[in-house]
This record gives sequence, C-alpha cells and structure tokens, in this order.
Amino acid sequence: FQTHAQIIRKILGVIIILAVVAMVFGNSIYITKTTSASTNAATGTELQNGVAQPFPAPDFKDISAWINSPPLHIQDLRGKVVLIDFWAYSCINCIRTLPYLIDWYSKYHKQGFEIIGVHSPEFDFERNLQNVQAAVKADKILYPVALDNSFATWQNYNNLYWPAHYLIDKNGDVVYEHFGEGEYNVTENNIRYLLGLGSAMPTALEAQKMTVTTPETYLGYERSQEFLSNENKSLDIAATYSYPAHLPLNAWALQGSWIIQGQKIISAQKGAAIKIHFTGKQVFAVMGCTKPPVHVQRKFNGVPASTIEVTEHKLYTFFSEPDATDGELELIADAPGLEIYTFTFG
Repeated sequence: FQTHAQIIRKILGVIIILAVVAMVFGNSIYITKTTSASTNAATGTELQNGVAQPFPAPDFKDISAWINSPPLHIQDLRGKVVLIDFWAYSCINCIRTLPYLIDWYSKYHKQGFEIIGVHSPEFDFERNLQNVQAAVKADKILYPVALDNSFATWQNYNNLYWPAHYLIDKNGDVVYEHFGEGEYNVTENNIRYLLGLGSAMPTALEAQKMTVTTPETYLGYERSQEFLSNENKSLDIAATYSYPAHLPLNAWALQGSWIIQGQKIISAQKGAAIKIHFTGKQVFAVMGCTKPPVHVQRKFNGVPASTIEVTEHKLYTFFSEPDATDGELELIADAPGLEIYTFTFG
C-alpha cells in the first residue's frame, strides 16, 4: 500500500470527480423533466400557475334547473376542455368577467372548449329561475348555466368565491384555478394549452385598470358595516333614522323610515333616503322593490341628478365617471318598498 499510495490517491480523486459530475448532470436531467412536464412540445404553449396537484373534477350536484342545456354531468364532458364558472347575476365582480367568458366561448367552443356557468345565489331573489333566465338573456350568455340553489355543487368544489374559475383538462382533471377578477391572459393561455393550440395568443380584451375603491358595502344586518346614522339599528321593524353631521369615507347612513332586515333594507315611506361616502369611478347597487315601479332620485354631493326607475331585482348603475372620485351619493325613494341589498364600486 505504501509503495502505491500516490497512484491510489489519484484513482480516488478521479472517482470523486466523476461522482460529482454525475450528481450535477443527474440533477440537471431531473430539473429538465420536471419543468417540461407542463409544456406542450407540439405547440410550445405552457400551463401557467397550474394547481400543485391536479384532481378529478367533482360532478354537478342537486342542480335545480339548467339553462341553455339539458342536464349535464362531468362525465358527459370528458374529452373537452371545460371551464367551470361560479357566479351570481347581481355580483359586479362576476359581471366584469362575463365579456372574457363570452369571448373565449365564441373563439374556442368549436375547437372542443365548453363553459358551464354554475349560478350560486348570493341573495334570495337570485334563486328565482325566471330572474336568472332574464339575466342570461340580457347578458347574451350562450353556454350552459346550472342553478346551484342548494350550493351542493359549490360545496363539491369546496368553493368560497364569486367568481371562481376551475379549468378542467380532457381527462376530467382540474388543472388550474383562479378566484376573483383578473389573470385573463393566463386563463386564455391555459385554455389554448389544453386545446393544443399555438402559443401565439390573440389579443385578449383589455383588463380593467384597478384603482383603490370603497369596498363592497352590505346593508342588511347580517353583514353590514360602517353604519353611522344617529340612531341604533332596529332589526326587522320600521324605524326612523337621521344623518350624522359628518359622514366619513366608506361609511353610510339612513334618513327617514326604513326596515333593516338580514339581507337588505326596505324604504318604509316616501322620501326615505340613504347616503354613502365613497371613492371610485363607478357606483352600483343591487336593488328591487316590493311593488314596482319605484323611482329613485340621485344626488351627488348634494346636487340632484337624473332619476332611475327600479322595476326588478338586479344591479343598477348610479354613478360612472372616467376618473376616480371622492364624494357622497344620496338615493331618495319616491315610495315605500324600495329594497337595497348592497353597494359595489368600480
């Protein structure tokens, strides 16, 4: 051993070097395989922001009615790329996603793409089939819509959001999820990837620029916040309220006689009014009335504007400007029975 020690040391050194090289190249090979697993070699497209662990798409459960389609099951859609859209027709965030959904359906439906709108009601009036049918027609939705009034399908997906999108591949697995607005380019890229189309994406609809706005404001006592009338809330009975001397940003108050219920407030007299201090480009309100029509006078910072006629339960636009504005919007009912559920802002 002493005679050949130098040769032995050289041989061991070579072995160590070879081992290190093998480890480096082995890891490189592993990394390459992992990265390319979500790449379509034929088209060059790549699945973006996919779920960590794809899972079999849950089926539709306890659907009370179908619009634009006979009853469907996930198994019926095997071999297609499917986007499940959880939405509600008076949800402003859902409404803002509809142009993108309609655009994708128009471009890719003939190539094996399907959208299923799962309508899960946020408010009681959204459970009404005729109301949803009218909204589907007004919004020019051509893809199937399932009424998930019991929230059974919502629970099958463990969903928590309006809107929520689940993208399903041809094997029936959920491979991509997105909650809320935005990420439209990513979603369209993933649709194209799953369909096996080219990587050159067409120009998507321009995403809306996000600005700081007043958060969605619920008026019923189950979820209301920032209520600042001089009087405390009286629940489920008519009571008289008055405005405070100052209304801070994002706060709201009532004046006149109103009934505050769990999901909504109801005017109990002619001239009942509500005021909200907001910031944003647009103001929407989910409204209806017990005995249509009810006319609502608008005032912005005390200056009267045009009157809006409320005839059905839906989302109404009360303010829209090109730039964000800080101000007070007041709505005055010309009759009892005006129902207001929530304010949303854009």
